[in-house]
Amino acid sequence: MSDRRPARVYGILVREGRVFLTGTEGHFGLPGGVFRPLAEDRKVELKAHLWDQLGIEASAVWAQGAFDYQHPDEERAWFSGFYSVWDWGGILPLGAGGWFDADEVAAAPGLPPSLRILLTTVINTVAMRTR
Repeated sequence: MSDRRPARVYGILVREGRVFLTGTEGHFGLPGGVFRPLAEDRKVELKAHLWDQLGIEASAVWAQGAFDYQHPDEERAWFSGFYSVWDWGGILPLGAGGWFDADEVAAAPGLPPSLRILLTTVINTVAMRTR
């Protein structure tokens, strides 16, 4: 993990041992995008991307790590921050992507090893409500 300001922020939506990847036909990535130069809060910026891209309102967001990542829609890799999203309101739009378990993440084409490792770690994390 680095304190360096990321150029991009991405969300890992988690439900019942699966993570959500956007895209189709072997071009899978994470929802998110540019961390605007004047933005101050990474989680707020990610929540805005999730609202714009998927129509969901994230409420439980945890920092997970940061590394260079090239999203399938980008021409190059950017230093990116990754955040797991454990709770949200709204329904994901049909056709926006799909849910992947650990075996499917391992087999998904085009995912770099660093992202596979992070996604597998998040899938294997147990989150509990304490209230």
